[in-house]
Amino acid sequence: MTIMFSDIRGFTSLSENMTPEENFNFINHYLSQMEPIIDKHHGFIDKYIGDAIMALFPTSANDAVQGAIAMLKQLDKTNQAQERAGSQPIQIGIGLHTGPLMLGTVGGPNRMDGTVIADAVNLASRVEGLTKTYGTPLLITEQTYLRLIDPLQYHIRVIDAVKVKGKSEVVTVYEIYGAEPPEILAVKEQTRDNFEEGFVLYHWEEYQDAQPFFEKVLQINKNDKAAQVYLERCQKILSLMMPQSPHILVVEDTPFNANILSILLTKNNFEVSVAENGEMALDMAQQKHPHLILLDIMMPGIDGFETCRRLKADSQTQNIPVIFMSALTDTDDKVKGFEVGGLDYITKPFQPKEVLARINTHLKLNHLQQQLQVRNEKLETNNLELKNKISRFMRHRES
Repeated sequence: MTIMFSDIRGFTSLSENMTPEENFNFINHYLSQMEPIIDKHHGFIDKYIGDAIMALFPTSANDAVQGAIAMLKQLDKTNQAQERAGSQPIQIGIGLHTGPLMLGTVGGPNRMDGTVIADAVNLASRVEGLTKTYGTPLLITEQTYLRLIDPLQYHIRVIDAVKVKGKSEVVTVYEIYGAEPPEILAVKEQTRDNFEEGFVLYHWEEYQDAQPFFEKVLQINKNDKAAQVYLERCQKILSLMMPQSPHILVVEDTPFNANILSILLTKNNFEVSVAENGEMALDMAQQKHPHLILLDIMMPGIDGFETCRRLKADSQTQNIPVIFMSALTDTDDKVKGFEVGGLDYITKPFQPKEVLARINTHLKLNHLQQQLQVRNEKLETNNLELKNKISRFMRHRES
């Protein structure tokens, strides 16, 4: 049997702006549109959990998928009408999973209720939760996918592989985007092969090779949240790995100094790029994403101070450590270097051992900061998931 979980996105914040009567009217209006669609596709509603729907489709997985797509299309019509009336449109997430379950009654002598009990129910609920992560309205598990007569008619791409809580098995999750607007459907079709190639490499833990495929997807469809999620994951994982040959961008307008630094760094197992001026440095920093920048101050065009300001103002380059290297020895110049975002300041003529020591120190510090940031973000995610569970529990208790 196929289990459906459906939930309104951000309902808690929506409900805070309504009176209790408006809340009930809103939910009942929404549910009254969804219930006939489920019934038309041979499903039945097991229970309402606040704004959420749990439904069962005993006949076939195709009925469940077609019913979910019909619900999304109906919601689109409703949203168009609401926007014309000046009301805020709503979004929903739907998760489908097919598996064995037990349907029966639970309760005591004074109150009994019909319901289903099975691991399949928990998995369907978890899949519905993943629609928030990937910014897509409809996800299904591989068990549902394998029971579809013609899966490709629904426009499908693989999107995740999740471990079932308390079990060792991994379940593949697919996105169905057949209900998306034509322009979104077209770009997802166009980028599907690149996305799935990146997905496979990611789950083989080939993060460096996976990253370019997600970048290609985003070049065509910058709003593809799933590709954004995977690209960010690749970047975070790679940032936690200390590279064998860190990439240093040397920004130096004097060829002799640039050559000396390049030889020194290359001999010590660094990858080196050289920019002759500030404008070139900004372009190379965006394209090559070096691990650290050695930045001269006195250069033609924009000087080192302005170059650093622009690096720190750009979200793509703001976290790259910058070490100034300059013949300017005045304290005011050194202070200005720190004020514009530099982490260190080396005076010329430089000592090779000092340069290497400072580079290695700042690479290690930056690496540790990135690890800490990832762990903090993971804690925030876990905290948000806990809050969502508590919110869902409270809505279920109130209903």
